[in-house]
Amino acid sequence: MSRTHTHTYRLLTVAIAFILLGAVAAACGDDDDGRPSKLVFSQVPAEDATGMAQAYSTTIDILIDNVEGLEEIEFVLATEYAGMVEGIIAGRIDLAQFGPFAYVIATKNGANLEVAGAAIRKRGAAPGYRSYLVTGKDSGISSLEDLAGKSVCFTDPGSTSGFLFPSEGLLSVGLDPSEGSTDITPVFAGGHDASVLSVANGDCDAGFAADIFLKSQPDDAGPGRLQDSGDLDGILDRVDPGSDVNPENAELAIIWKTEFIAGAPFAINTDTLPEDMVDEITTVLNEKANATYAIANGYCEGTEDDHTCNIGAGGPGDWGYIDVGGDSYYDGIRRVCEITGAVECEG
Repeated sequence: MSRTHTHTYRLLTVAIAFILLGAVAAACGDDDDGRPSKLVFSQVPAEDATGMAQAYSTTIDILIDNVEGLEEIEFVLATEYAGMVEGIIAGRIDLAQFGPFAYVIATKNGANLEVAGAAIRKRGAAPGYRSYLVTGKDSGISSLEDLAGKSVCFTDPGSTSGFLFPSEGLLSVGLDPSEGSTDITPVFAGGHDASVLSVANGDCDAGFAADIFLKSQPDDAGPGRLQDSGDLDGILDRVDPGSDVNPENAELAIIWKTEFIAGAPFAINTDTLPEDMVDEITTVLNEKANATYAIANGYCEGTEDDHTCNIGAGGPGDWGYIDVGGDSYYDGIRRVCEITGAVECEG
């Protein structure tokens, strides 16, 4: 049987203004040793705010049970990447699940962060993912070059797989991906799911999104998150032939994939938490925030490959977090910033 937890766990969908004006107070209820009993945890952005909060419920329970003095973690879903970065810098957010690009922007703009770890989808897998470009199966678009003159959906200017790495690809074929581009018509849909669905609905000719939304990972073979939710019936994969999912029902096709991107970091704000608490959270995250531990200790049920645990960023099915060696793991993101010269890299 699953263990029953009664920890306080609330979802707030908060606009940037509320974060910056102090509607969310970080590091509440400090003890005499400076260790707060309540932390604020944030991620951005997603259409399904309630589902995003639930995706972390097991990890949050494990942290509360194993970090000394911690009684509550409040989940705040910011409306865009810039809002979470500002919230971190302003000291309003203690813990954050960043996209790699947003993490690099945050550190560049003065956020003092410790990379605690990154989530992996299967035990032993590498912590990372790719961005896919999708279009209508009969759109006539078969390459990046074909995007010239087309409307192209991105997720957010601060997204790694939804803008930065796609920008590198577009620049490599001579197309300007910037917001003022005359080569394409860029559209910022606000989320990975929204980018794909905008293509499906005919609002964009093509769009970029993280791989997990289109195909299961890391096998890249089964239904992705949008198929599991019923928003898509299938997907054609024209990059890796023979790996289509429900091709008889597919209206969209994957026509391009990025290189492997460093996995999204779980970061701790070292300006709001004492060093010993940062170290303890990091240890718990990497040793216990995983399906193996959670199942063995009654937080959820199943096996490592098929379980009910809600670990984190990749949604249901993530195995857990691992140590990636800290900040240097994201130097590849910095390299792409240099190549693209993206103004978003300046924050």
